[in-house]
Amino acid sequence: MIGETNGERSYGAVYRWLVDGTPIRVFRNYHDPEINFPDSQAMRAFASLWNADQWATQGGRVKTDWSLAPFTAKFQDFEMKACVWRGPKSIHYCTINSPTNWWTDPMHSELSDSQLSRMNSVRKELMIYDYCRDPKRIINGDLPKECSISSY
Repeated sequence: MIGETNGERSYGAVYRWLVDGTPIRVFRNYHDPEINFPDSQAMRAFASLWNADQWATQGGRVKTDWSLAPFTAKFQDFEMKACVWRGPKSIHYCTINSPTNWWTDPMHSELSDSQLSRMNSVRKELMIYDYCRDPKRIINGDLPKECSISSY
């Protein structure tokens, strides 16, 4: 979760979440059946607002300022660029390396040095919750498997 900011934002995702062109989260495909990754099923985009006072606000230390309510989110000029899901055959069609499938281009498989630097800066300055660093998520002494593998 990224902390409060002012102004409108531009969001995008290529299995990475970007705000105004800066990556804030990357989720690699490890091709591991124990790590869920959205590469073999249909996906949807949705958004919601919820009270996360007890878990996503530095362990409840930072409370929501309800005097600022109502809280709203707005999508403007939102465009999804993705492979259209047409059932299981889409798994093959959507992963073929071709100009039509722009997301298979190597430039989308890793962050540039500039993107990595910007992401680390934003995460250091603004991120207030990371489930991989939340001791309450530890189950039987282990965090989710993807938390112990480099993401970028």
